[in-house]
Amino acid sequence: ILAQKFKNILYQEFFFDLVKREKGWKQFVQHCRREGTYTHFFEQLSTQNLICIVPICCHAHWTLLIRRFSGKSWKIFFLDSILQGSDQRFQDWKALFSDQDLFSGEWIKVKIFQQSELECGARVCLHGVCFTLSKKNCGDIINDLSRFKDLSTRSRLMMSHICKDGFWSYPKWLSRTIGAEDS
Repeated sequence: ILAQKFKNILYQEFFFDLVKREKGWKQFVQHCRREGTYTHFFEQLSTQNLICIVPICCHAHWTLLIRRFSGKSWKIFFLDSILQGSDQRFQDWKALFSDQDLFSGEWIKVKIFQQSELECGARVCLHGVCFTLSKKNCGDIINDLSRFKDLSTRSRLMMSHICKDGFWSYPKWLSRTIGAEDS
């Protein structure tokens, strides 16, 4: 839904599953080039104004990679709402997507608010929306979100409304963090 609303967001459904099936990013790219698939997607990956979002569901837990051009280089943000095992997941996904070509950049494990219930999908989506659409730095985004005592409920409600309505709209409470809706 975000990719449909914002032309600078690059998203490919089941992307993680495809990369994992090929045993890594390099192998995935080689396979796709041989088959002549995803060529437009690969061309777009080098465009500096595009932000690539990679949702990852592994062992019933959602994490998120966001690749965006920041300053003078690519940065790949890793978002995980469960502390236990997070370092290992970060290393695993970093190794899986290792590349000095299309998916290169500085990898950053972002400290996000940990989930308090079974809400990894909603929690990662909320943080992903903020890190994708906001022009603020990581610390300022987290600082803005820290103002909300009921972040778990707000995360689930935001995602519920987006999924139910079928179109992107962010709640007013998030406007300070995200900024203008047309960003």
